[in-house]
Amino acid sequence: MTTGIQEETRLLSLCEEGVQHALAAGADEAEVYATTSQELTVGLEKNDLHQVRQVQETTFGLRVVSDKRIGFSTSNQPKNLKEAAEEALFLARASPPDPLNGLPAPQALGASSHTPDSSLQALTAETLAPLAVELMREAKGHDKRLTIDTGAISVEEASRAIASSKGVRASFRDCNAGGYLFGMCVDGDDVGSFSWDGDRVQRSAELRPALSLAFERFVEKCAGAMNPGTGESFRGPIILPPETVQDFLIQNLLSALTADAVRTGRSPLKSRIGDAIASSAFSLLESGTGLPGFALSPFDREGMQRQAIPLIERGTLKDFLYNGYEARAANRDSNGHAGGGPSSQPGVAAACIQVQAGSQSIAELHNVDKAIVVTRFAGTTDATTGDFSGVVKGGFLVSDGEKRPIDETTIAGNIYECLQQISGISTETQRIQGTVEAPWIRIENVSVTAG
Repeated sequence: MTTGIQEETRLLSLCEEGVQHALAAGADEAEVYATTSQELTVGLEKNDLHQVRQVQETTFGLRVVSDKRIGFSTSNQPKNLKEAAEEALFLARASPPDPLNGLPAPQALGASSHTPDSSLQALTAETLAPLAVELMREAKGHDKRLTIDTGAISVEEASRAIASSKGVRASFRDCNAGGYLFGMCVDGDDVGSFSWDGDRVQRSAELRPALSLAFERFVEKCAGAMNPGTGESFRGPIILPPETVQDFLIQNLLSALTADAVRTGRSPLKSRIGDAIASSAFSLLESGTGLPGFALSPFDREGMQRQAIPLIERGTLKDFLYNGYEARAANRDSNGHAGGGPSSQPGVAAACIQVQAGSQSIAELHNVDKAIVVTRFAGTTDATTGDFSGVVKGGFLVSDGEKRPIDETTIAGNIYECLQQISGISTETQRIQGTVEAPWIRIENVSVTAG
């Protein structure tokens, strides 16, 4: 399974062709961003192999500017690029003008040393299917009560390219593989809470070890949630494992760290650059071109150089994420965080997040009189105010040195207050899907209400 460097070159050439169609149609400026991918997936369902699926897809996103008006269209066929360019121009002429509309000038891109792993590219259904069965059986061997509801192992090779009338021209090719399991433990009439775990890698030699470790974590979470008891109501600490740090804390925080949220008044962090907004133990980095061992494209959705940005450094707010439009609105340069794919216009988004490790072990974080381990949070969070309320599913009560599973328990508080009330961060970290690295975090003074 391979697209190869020929596909990367072909895709870039087609992007340039689309730009020329748009200019010929009368656009002032034009940009084409495209991706092509092949994905092979071996699916699991109800403790058995389910299906093998192979999908190949190419998408072109055409953005044009005419009299400071933006138009956008997509196409899945190279032969339709001329029509897509004309459609984008038609939509631009029907759109309101904005003096900030325009395409960014090209930047010098740092050279990428990443080369896709040929062994990963060579994986086939004949090699993935036995691996999926082997890992599923290995997981079930850890605990006979385990039921695999769904799961998969997949490998994807993708190329992306961008060209614009301003002189932007870039392409990148990568290949990654990974998998996940979703399910629970069942013991007669006792059904535990659903859990999920998985991982992705860019090297063939890392695939089995990474998935074996992820599936072992999955089993531990499923087994640990069995026979839950009643929790306790109190105001005190909660402990977030790395997955919850990502899903609950970081995702909500990132929504306030984008320049569009700041400009439109949706972020309470406006005008807070240089202020202490979190515990001095907390640092958040946007790692730009990827964490070690998992390379990302060196350019963002607009072809700008991805940059590593300290967003929060030892508790102090340092910067926001900008794409081209937001950079023009703020009279500064983009820092390479245009996000999205070819099916929509570029937004603002982080690509790779790293939360700095702390100084305490996981065991030390649990060394409290009473705390709730928030394995999974299901609730609502208002990113503007920071207020949250919801149910902890598959959680644990830590009390007097013991840890036991509990029924669904409600927690409530404020995200921004939580940042100030971080009382411990673990030395241990976990890589999540190749693009997030996070430790365990303990937060004080959260309202906990037992069901």
